[in-house]
Amino acid sequence: MSMHSPRHMLLLTEESGVGGVQTTLHWLESGLAERGWQVTRLSVRRGRPSLWACWQAARRAQVLVASNNFWPAYVAVALAGLTRRPSVVWVHGPLHEVLQQAGASRLKTAWLRAIYQRASHLVCASQTSGDSLMRVMTDAGVQAGHAIQNRMRVIRNPAVLPGAAQMDGPMPSLASEGVSLGFVGRLSPEKQPLQLLPMLRLLPDTHQLHVVGDGELMAAMRSAGQDLMAQGRLHLHGQQTVTAQTYRAWQATLLCSRYEGYPMTALESLACGVPCVSTPIPAMQEMLGTPAPLWLAHDDSPAALAQAVQRCLAQPTKDRQAAIDHLQAQHRLESFVQAWDQLLAGGRL
Repeated sequence: MSMHSPRHMLLLTEESGVGGVQTTLHWLESGLAERGWQVTRLSVRRGRPSLWACWQAARRAQVLVASNNFWPAYVAVALAGLTRRPSVVWVHGPLHEVLQQAGASRLKTAWLRAIYQRASHLVCASQTSGDSLMRVMTDAGVQAGHAIQNRMRVIRNPAVLPGAAQMDGPMPSLASEGVSLGFVGRLSPEKQPLQLLPMLRLLPDTHQLHVVGDGELMAAMRSAGQDLMAQGRLHLHGQQTVTAQTYRAWQATLLCSRYEGYPMTALESLACGVPCVSTPIPAMQEMLGTPAPLWLAHDDSPAALAQAVQRCLAQPTKDRQAAIDHLQAQHRLESFVQAWDQLLAGGRL
């Protein structure tokens, strides 16, 4: 693709809403638009456009990008075959773990392998997601794994949130009247938010937890956390818009997921200058293991997470800030957009 030719990408999405995937799609679209790309978004599941509309949109584009590795990937690969356009499938989460959690059949897994083998390129949101994809592919044989590996690239999600860079002042300090901790995300089994309640009980009474999000476990959290709510230590805020001010009100953001691809919650927190304390899942080991190992729990138990919170907060401010600065530098939005731009326009397809 010539740098002087029209730069037109068709972005095939599943649905709108909130969450890490939608956040990264926003940053990709806006970043590529600033670099001269025309981005057309087509919702292939919720919008249910006709085959004719999909084919016409694909013909106008130079490259087709599937916003995730399920339904949009199926459509992207099919349209790429019909229009002889390259296709890129974006793999956000750890596929092997997601399929196991869903109890996917061998037929479904084989179907996915066939789709990915036909994509021109696969972009993984982290090395963790890439490794998980490779486990799924190599189950079909070493040759299939090698074929995918040659077309796979890791482009890590950026640490960015509107308004974070403009916020002046030092990193939140430990207030004498108490410590505020935060959690942002779906209250679902894979996020394991109920683990936060026994963790909070192991911390001093001066520690409070603010939970932003909703989901199927909200009723269970209300029931199990009644005593903490009565003490003013647990605050369930429900679903609301998350801003830089949300994170900046806390001394640390918490993650206790069973698995993640490369969580935007952690990256948004770091963009706001607030550390993220997590259970030692591979994605967070990848993110924090070298610059901030003290923020990782030794195991996935509430006690280990409580200890990690205390280690993080006991760090000298300058050490905590140095780790945050390093992590922000590793996950710049400019690097994220540039990597995508080079992939789509630099002859890598």
